[in-house]
Amino acid sequence: MGAWRMRRLSLAILMAATAWVGTAIPEDDKFRQAVNYVFSGNIEGRTPQLLSSIVDQHKCIISVETPGNSWVYYMKEIKPDSIVIDERNRNFEGLPRIDKDNKNTITLRGDIERTKEALKVIFTKYCLPTSG
Repeated sequence: MGAWRMRRLSLAILMAATAWVGTAIPEDDKFRQAVNYVFSGNIEGRTPQLLSSIVDQHKCIISVETPGNSWVYYMKEIKPDSIVIDERNRNFEGLPRIDKDNKNTITLRGDIERTKEALKVIFTKYCLPTSG
């Protein structure tokens, strides 16, 4: 291959790589990734024992399934300042859990700082709390 062709091929590869890296994540995906990270510790929303999913994005209703249990979270009804992350026990408190014993804590599965960032995205961009 001539030097001219090689430079042209390299430029084409560089442009394709730059375009891929610079591609913005669609807003729906940002919300989904933030929700998945908060509830599962990864952006896919799955672990071997857990599956999180968005039931209704507009109403900010989230479902979390584990073997034998299912929870529904109404994110707009949660006041962000009521959420407490206990870093000693790695518990994430403040989300009302709808189940038989009515506990209101879940265990964090991800990095605490990344979870805080994901919560910030959820509550400032997508699930603004209802007044009242």
